[in-house]
Amino acid sequence: MKSLMMRKNQMTTKKMTMKQMTMKKMTTMMKRKTEASTTVAVKNGKPAATPKQNKKPQTPSKPNLNDLKKKLLASPSLPKKYEKFVNLMKNAHKVTDDKEIKTTWEFLQKNKK
Repeated sequence: MKSLMMRKNQMTTKKMTMKQMTMKKMTTMMKRKTEASTTVAVKNGKPAATPKQNKKPQTPSKPNLNDLKKKLLASPSLPKKYEKFVNLMKNAHKVTDDKEIKTTWEFLQKNKK
């Protein structure tokens, strides 16, 4: 009877080790897949340098005031105070010239609906 119990225990340990082995195989396969997708070209034992892109940061182009005035006239909500309008023009529309902001403000005040 004892030998039968020993055999059962040995079989369960074998099954567990088989499960563990299959899990280990699966994890190594997954690692290999991820390593293969993230491989880096090697040149002379060192990773090859990535090509540098000469991208200059884009500076905002000067907005066309006539188009901007039309857009602002069509907008449903505009600031009612000049100071808030200046803030809107500087931050949202990137207009920094005070003279242009003032002329746009006066235009909008005259042509309100």
